[in-house]
Amino acid sequence: MDGLKHLLIPVADDEWMMGHRGSEWLALAPDLEEDLALSSLSQDEMGHAQLFYDLAHGLGEREADYQVYHRPADRWHHAALTARPRDGWAEWVVRRYLYEIFDSVRRRAFSQIPYPPLLAALKKMDLEESYHLTHSRSLMRALAFGGSESRAYLDQALKTDWPLVPDFFEWSGPDDFWAGFAVHDLAPSVMRSNVQSVVQRDFSDWGIAWPGDFGPASRKARHHIGSDELAALLNEMREVRQVAPASNW
Repeated sequence: MDGLKHLLIPVADDEWMMGHRGSEWLALAPDLEEDLALSSLSQDEMGHAQLFYDLAHGLGEREADYQVYHRPADRWHHAALTARPRDGWAEWVVRRYLYEIFDSVRRRAFSQIPYPPLLAALKKMDLEESYHLTHSRSLMRALAFGGSESRAYLDQALKTDWPLVPDFFEWSGPDDFWAGFAVHDLAPSVMRSNVQSVVQRDFSDWGIAWPGDFGPASRKARHHIGSDELAALLNEMREVRQVAPASNW
């Protein structure tokens, strides 16, 4: 399990960023029902991030408090799509859907790693994550069948987010890195194929034109060296902690 801690941090970073960006929609969602749903979803994601940070800490990484509030920007390993600045509602719906499909495939692969603390954490979050996926699919379906204006917003959101999806799969090393875990489904190439298969099936059901197979990951992928945008986000995210260093999260 020596290499497992290096896999857990990117997962935690993804969850944290999705939770943080989701929280920015509070009081801005299209209706009260979605506002309440987003409040719950964002809190869930941040709680799941803490679970993964704690698992990594148990394997020798720094504690969750350091990871979130003190880690330098160039040591974060989330996929770029999870931390994009808030855009229109349709973009957020598409972003969440693509992330939730990827995350469900990744968690399924993780469940094959025989490490009891990890399996217990996955079981703890399973019901919440199942709801996240169902909810994100329902919003995508609403956009797809909402008429010409809704479909136009959906198409534009896909153009924005689709090129960033390949970075999801660069979460730690090439395929041969995974040999030590003896879990075939963890290999980035396999995960990419599995995610694409699910998304393609959903798009077919919803009448969404297939944008094309996932392309290559960006050169930086999950390495945010010299990212002014991320540095600004972290400064904003840490404002309360800087004012009240003893506060808990």
